[in-house]
Amino acid sequence: MNTPDTELVAAWQARVASGQFSEGVLGVGTLRVMGKSGDAPLTWPRITSLGALDTLAEDEQWALRQAQAVVEQAERNARTVFDVAPTEGKTAPTGTRVTTFAPESESLIVLSRIAGG
Repeated sequence: MNTPDTELVAAWQARVASGQFSEGVLGVGTLRVMGKSGDAPLTWPRITSLGALDTLAEDEQWALRQAQAVVEQAERNARTVFDVAPTEGKTAPTGTRVTTFAPESESLIVLSRIAGG
């Protein structure tokens, strides 16, 4: 039995594979959660602001909300989130700490929480 989320996941994955996005989409953002070995990165449609959310297709809205929820959960759990600027491999990537989801970001990383010391 397919649930609505299962259908949205399949629609989003098909959209990413085809590259056919709604008009306001800048590209695909990637979110990686450190400490979750083997998990595939979470992707979302990059848009200029959350105000443009209602211009997206239902599966695009779902994907964006999933990424936003991960960032918000990380913040509640005292895990640091960085917006990592892409590089061409010539220099090490640099990151800026973020405390709220930025839908225009290209790459976000949630760091593992350090326990002990």
